[in-house]
Amino acid sequence: MKPSVCPLCGGVLRRSGVCAIDRLVTGDGPFDVLECRACSYGVTDPQLRGAELERYYGGEYFGDFYADAVPTGLLESARAAYRSRASARRFGRLPFTPPRAAPGRVLDVGCGSGELLAHYEALGWSAFGIEPAPAVAERARRRGLCVHQGTLEDQPWGETSFDLIVFSHSLEHIPDPLASLRAARALLTPDGVVAIHVPNWRCWQLRAFRGRWFPLDLPRHLQHFSARALDIAAARTGLEVVAGGTDATVISVAYSVHYVIAGRWTPGWKLWLSYAIGAAVYPAVAVINRLLGADCCYVVLRAA
Repeated sequence: MKPSVCPLCGGVLRRSGVCAIDRLVTGDGPFDVLECRACSYGVTDPQLRGAELERYYGGEYFGDFYADAVPTGLLESARAAYRSRASARRFGRLPFTPPRAAPGRVLDVGCGSGELLAHYEALGWSAFGIEPAPAVAERARRRGLCVHQGTLEDQPWGETSFDLIVFSHSLEHIPDPLASLRAARALLTPDGVVAIHVPNWRCWQLRAFRGRWFPLDLPRHLQHFSARALDIAAARTGLEVVAGGTDATVISVAYSVHYVIAGRWTPGWKLWLSYAIGAAVYPAVAVINRLLGADCCYVVLRAA
């Protein structure tokens, strides 16, 4: 059945006018996004589950873009070095900057192959991860990281186990984000915090690129959060906002341009042309981000 009621505020879900095929893996679709105008929250329609959804997490998703494959050639090496520097800069600011003077225990929900976990370990944190994809969890373990293959529903830790719990581009993949935030709250120490970083459903880039906006990522992104929606989700789950804002993923415009040029993910000269265009327009994009808000939004939360 098509969802009709907003799970955050109980408002009416209506067609947003944003739809897209799966541009990264299969080419299936189109998929729609329904939106609650009251809280600026989006829900993908249809909401795929289980094996039906797993087929959209194929080789392109974990290989060509998200995995840490060994680069071949000068251009790929340069791209890998740029990604590494960009990640280090991003991890060094909110919401990822450790909110405690002394490192403690951190849990990364949806940790992927462990890039963020390795960053926290290097800072002296005791780092743990959750990753539902078996092959990706194993890749993180081969890096020497402690990763539970599963979800928050079957996690092995007890209450008040973590000083920091991070959802870095993972909350939008979770079928019931409110349940996951409640589970995370139970795992927090009394002075612990939750850090969330997600694509910004209300950003100017979505209005500009529509269904070709790269962070839309249908149908894998089941939820679409604005800053207002994150605030409401926090209040619904017994958490309060310590800090919040928007943050830029510098490569977002380049990949969105790539979808305009190629239609879907297409390695080769079209991808490199998109990188060049993205680099050329980035100074203007940075100014617009400051004026109108960037392509990601974040909050840092603590127990209310």
